[in-house]
Amino acid sequence: MLDPSGPVTVRLPADLRGAVIKRRSEYLAGRAVAALALREAGLPEQVGRRDRAPLWPKGSTGSISHTDTRVIAVVSRSHAGLGVDCETIMTPSQAAEIHPMVLTPAEAGQHPGILSFSAFLTLVFSAKEALYKAVSARLERIPEFCEATLTSMSADTLHLDFEGAIYVAHYNIDALECLTLVQLRE
Repeated sequence: MLDPSGPVTVRLPADLRGAVIKRRSEYLAGRAVAALALREAGLPEQVGRRDRAPLWPKGSTGSISHTDTRVIAVVSRSHAGLGVDCETIMTPSQAAEIHPMVLTPAEAGQHPGILSFSAFLTLVFSAKEALYKAVSARLERIPEFCEATLTSMSADTLHLDFEGAIYVAHYNIDALECLTLVQLRE
């Protein structure tokens, strides 16, 4: 946990003022944690906004994610993409409903017995989210979930194929949540 060592200022954009309180809270918490991460890195603390996505200070990149109980932001003094995602493990009924949108049949066949199907699906979903955040600045479109495909997994990484390139998603998972990180190379 970062030592805040002083307040940060985050303003709610006009188009979010009418949003439900949960959305406003997520936005403010995410931007506050991002400001603290930028401060820790010695960078300007303001995160702009472009099409709902964070716009990082010049010479840096970053990513924000949140669940109902956690907010995380990562930053780097780099132009390479960085994507982080945290997810609450899906319930079996949630997993049954969305798995066709997230997993190809080949990916579903890679389900390791050590994880429940819900945990496995949540982990792959999270890794794809982190990957899409990392590559978003390079894309001029929003990719579909099945565009990135799981090629292999180990105890702490997933390998994803996206547009002919292999990306590594580092992860940590427990019974309640998973956290994934994709960092592109320069």
